[in-house]
Amino acid sequence: MDIAGAFQSFIEWLQGLWDSIDIKGWAESVGGTSAEAIHAAVYFGGGFAIGFLFKKYFKLLFFFLLGFILITLLLEYNNIITIDYARFNVWLGFEPTADIGSILNATFDWIKENLLVFISSVVGFLIGYKLG
Repeated sequence: MDIAGAFQSFIEWLQGLWDSIDIKGWAESVGGTSAEAIHAAVYFGGGFAIGFLFKKYFKLLFFFLLGFILITLLLEYNNIITIDYARFNVWLGFEPTADIGSILNATFDWIKENLLVFISSVVGFLIGYKLG
């Protein structure tokens, strides 16, 4: 078999595989819609990429963030900069007077509402971390 024939048979196999995948049917059997399945797949891919990169560049990222936080706290302590925590909370999507308890409650409420997305993201992250 020549290379062109092998490539053609591979393309035909790939086309048959793509045609056999029925995302809509699979999602309905699980109890969701095809849009939710695609949404979960996108978050799985994002979690995979983040997990993969996290394992590769953890030390660099850790020391960069640690240095950034220490420099920022040092500058704030010496009154060179001022951090408006209320505005920062609003920027993150929380109430201006939010404390750690209300932020955790809001996070768990989001996880309850988006359980499929959360699970697919975590599984993607763990697989990406393992393969990274």
